[in-house]
Amino acid sequence: MALIKIDGQELEVKNGTTILDAAKEVNKEIPHYCYHPGMSIVASCRMCMVKVEGMPKLTTACSTRIGEMPPQRKVDGKYDMVVTTNSDEVKQAQESVLEFLLLNHPVDCPECDQAGECFLQDYSFKYGKDRSRFEFEKRVPPRKDMGPNMLLIGTRCILCSRCVRFTQEISGTDEIMVKQRGYHAEIDLFPGQSLDNKLSMNTADVCPVGALVTKDFLFKPRNWRYEKTRSICPGCSVGCNVQIEHMQEDNKMYRFKPLENQEVNQWWMCDDGRLLYHVYGKLNRLEYPQVRKNDQLQRGHWRLSMKAVANRLKEFDPSQVAFVGSGYASNEENYLLQKIAREGVKTKHVAIDDKYPREKDIAYKKFTIKGEKLPNYQGAQDMLQSSATFSDILKKIDKGEIKALYYLGGGPQFTLSEADIDILKKLDFLVVQDIQKTPLSEIADVVLAGASAYEKDGTFTNYQQRVQRIRQAVLPPMAAKTDLEIFQELLDLFDLPKALRAQLVFKEIAEKVKGYQGMDYRGLGDLGMAKG
Repeated sequence: MALIKIDGQELEVKNGTTILDAAKEVNKEIPHYCYHPGMSIVASCRMCMVKVEGMPKLTTACSTRIGEMPPQRKVDGKYDMVVTTNSDEVKQAQESVLEFLLLNHPVDCPECDQAGECFLQDYSFKYGKDRSRFEFEKRVPPRKDMGPNMLLIGTRCILCSRCVRFTQEISGTDEIMVKQRGYHAEIDLFPGQSLDNKLSMNTADVCPVGALVTKDFLFKPRNWRYEKTRSICPGCSVGCNVQIEHMQEDNKMYRFKPLENQEVNQWWMCDDGRLLYHVYGKLNRLEYPQVRKNDQLQRGHWRLSMKAVANRLKEFDPSQVAFVGSGYASNEENYLLQKIAREGVKTKHVAIDDKYPREKDIAYKKFTIKGEKLPNYQGAQDMLQSSATFSDILKKIDKGEIKALYYLGGGPQFTLSEADIDILKKLDFLVVQDIQKTPLSEIADVVLAGASAYEKDGTFTNYQQRVQRIRQAVLPPMAAKTDLEIFQELLDLFDLPKALRAQLVFKEIAEKVKGYQGMDYRGLGDLGMAKG
């Protein structure tokens, strides 16, 4: 460990730590543009210059590493390094760098999509001059359509090269380059290339200014108007940590951004997951319960609909009733489903839905998009505690062994074939709990309107066996309920104890389900916890 002093504050750091990272440990901000912890260090922006005692000139904090010095080279016979980040010399250097970066930058903050989260704005206010001395005509590089999801507004670019390094080091697709040199340098695509890889929108995240912007977020309300909820992307089994930006006024989601979790997604997420909320937004959502009367589905009252479900299920012999859980549902929901099946109905027929398409993994240089599109398939297997699948249940229905089925959906895709639907028509009683109208809900006897992963609290278990929390960002539409609320009604009707919150259900899971012992919401925190 090296003993250093930063602006009079002493601290010990590991050998090899950069000055920039060491300063963060004592809450000292050193401004920077080109540095990103997930990519190589180039020290090109020169914004992070600091004074190190013993060095003749200012040095870059992002690339200067700290190490233990021999006794004869220690400062004051004690410190391995003494750093000053706020001297007049450092401040003058910061002002000069910012003045240089702003020479050709347009004053278009009122229309820039990065306004409110722009390093150039923040640093100009904190470290820059209060006026410009530049009296010449500004250089105006053209706007460039970079690909299906990305746009480059070249006038705002400060040539930090983060986007170039991302395509070189993270995606490995190498679409972006810096062309020309000196005053004429600008970001561009290699000839014949398009920024169309499935990680392309991460370049907007790493861009410290408003140069690279996503077409999805163009001209939307300012970022400070949104409420921000930390959750998990339901697009695949990776379980990327995301920030959902939404507004209460219209109950809508406006943008998804990845959050750092080194054990799961590092700093990144794929474009498919980022844009998935549009897919959910276009679904023909179920908005209230429905009960079949006179061979037609009619809008029902929640309590009466739930009583109809419980009463009808009680009419069958337990061996004739089956329950199918879902990889789109949370751990808590699947756990309660099997509890109702085994303790309420007392059936052994509990299965997981396997009727969905699986894709191939897409492997980039430092990120993999999983082909398993069910976000909680692993968790559903753990909670349902059954090796049976929906395919197995369909065979039993076809043979007449199963006469009643409770089906839990919750995903954006409907994948049952016409042959599957024909088999399900043989049932005497079918309950469908889902988020959208489908051919399956059209033949159901009772339809229960549930909630998507964006609309409820709970936990998912990703393909790495890591348990993470999902959090409610928006409300379910109209009279739809969260699946947990629906199961609470059923528990009550089967005289089983209720657990009113996902947190309390998870407490029971931690007591009874193998691999989850000892876990609780506090222990999961923001980053989750690996199964034991």
